[in-house]
Amino acid sequence: MRTLILIAALALAMPAVALATRPSSSHPAKPTVLWVLRGTLSKYTPASVSTNGSISIKVKSSNFDSKTLKAMTLTFATDSKTKVVLHEGKPIADGDRGIVKVRAKKGSDATALQTPTAFAVIDQGASR
Repeated sequence: MRTLILIAALALAMPAVALATRPSSSHPAKPTVLWVLRGTLSKYTPASVSTNGSISIKVKSSNFDSKTLKAMTLTFATDSKTKVVLHEGKPIADGDRGIVKVRAKKGSDATALQTPTAFAVIDQGASR
């Protein structure tokens, strides 16, 4: 009988202990999001199978932190997985309007934003 009472008391106490523990972090990790940067492209070097390329963009607008990034020139690495869309099949020239897409943590600063390889580069042709 004592064993049964002891088991019942432990069974009632266990949910209370489980609910009392808190997660180790009070703030969840920032999610990875797709940053879309629009502006003027320059210094494009295509990637090859053995070496990475690069692209620079003078940011005119972006979907996150637009005021902070505006007028900054950011440089991103490109690789063979980076989707590159050319305007009318012509190579990307300095001064072309374009878009660079990159996956990075939400709230990243300019330095952290330039760390990952560009996801896509879209050339929209010469500035109007």
